[in-house]
Amino acid sequence: MLTQVFLSYRQESPEHARAVRRLGELLRQANLPVMLDQFYLEENPGGPNDGGWPKWCEDCANQSACVVIIGSEGWFTAYQEPGTAPGGCGAASEARLFRQDLYEQKGNNERIRFAFLHEVELSKMPTGLRAWHQFRPFDNGEQLDQLVAWIAQRLGMNVSIPSICWPQADHTFAPDLADRVQHEWPAIKDLLAGTSRERILLFQGGIGVGKSLIGREATRYAKSLGVLTCRIDLKTCTNIESILGQIDLDLSDHLSNFSREGASKSHTLRKDLRALRKPVLLIFDSYDEAAAGNKTVADWLSLQLLNEVDTSLALAVIVTGQTSPDPAHGGWRDQSRLLLLSPIKKLEDWEPWIVRKYPSFHALGADLRTVLLFSGGNPAVVSATCEAIAKNSAV
Repeated sequence: MLTQVFLSYRQESPEHARAVRRLGELLRQANLPVMLDQFYLEENPGGPNDGGWPKWCEDCANQSACVVIIGSEGWFTAYQEPGTAPGGCGAASEARLFRQDLYEQKGNNERIRFAFLHEVELSKMPTGLRAWHQFRPFDNGEQLDQLVAWIAQRLGMNVSIPSICWPQADHTFAPDLADRVQHEWPAIKDLLAGTSRERILLFQGGIGVGKSLIGREATRYAKSLGVLTCRIDLKTCTNIESILGQIDLDLSDHLSNFSREGASKSHTLRKDLRALRKPVLLIFDSYDEAAAGNKTVADWLSLQLLNEVDTSLALAVIVTGQTSPDPAHGGWRDQSRLLLLSPIKKLEDWEPWIVRKYPSFHALGADLRTVLLFSGGNPAVVSATCEAIAKNSAV
């Protein structure tokens, strides 16, 4: 047997292939020898010479000391009903070999495990394959660590498990926000606790709905947890040089190669981000029409930085603005969550914030209902109006 882990999967969609590649790159970061068709093709542009892809797949399936099958409906179909689904010839031949191997081993399966990168209904998995442990490496760091540990044990290797120690959520922290506590703030807490599947949050909304405020409160919360934080205002950082400069200013102590080489090279930034084992939060504020229309900045953010969450295990990103980068353009859809911000029109959503922030508001005889009718629930207008009323108490 060859000392390598073979990733067996079915070519079902570009998104699925990207997810498999992401797993392969994470395993490579742990210094594990990974056999994946995508890696092989990059190193051998003409593909395999001896017998083509069918033989390459069969050799990997037969000779690899460790096999991780990426569970999907397509792969399970190839296992149960070979020849019935179009495409995926390699997966079909691999499934046939694994089926025979499992039969011959009579349930003593040492070298094959399953990893799920997307949700798959249990009913889609053949009953005979459900007995063995299943990994979900994209759900949280612990699952990835367990997969790395199993592969390393199987291959007889001592490797550095790529653990990231995310802080526990602080439920006592009170953000200076009215409402936004049902969906938006819990998403930020989960992001910084490392418990959310997505590591990119996109906050989108019109003028005055509190996008920048969310970014500022997220910055304050992250710093209170000890998370490395850099907030980039795209209104003032209008080119790649100024963005990289801001990142260097805030994080130079933790990005040694990037800073040492003048904080001007994106690839050294990405290299340092991949090496980080301490959580870091990058916040890009004011992603509005000007930033979205700046092709150089928009492409850098979408095609480089946001794509980096696939392989930088310690990286979390928040983008706020009137619009959002398009995940389909960058291929990081599975890593992102879009939260649309709208006016806050319910009296009960504002009341606790008013009482806490402007305790003299009601004592002055002010009527919150009237303020909401006047403002249409626009947070910026409501906040400014309440502040102006409260200041009258000091006059």
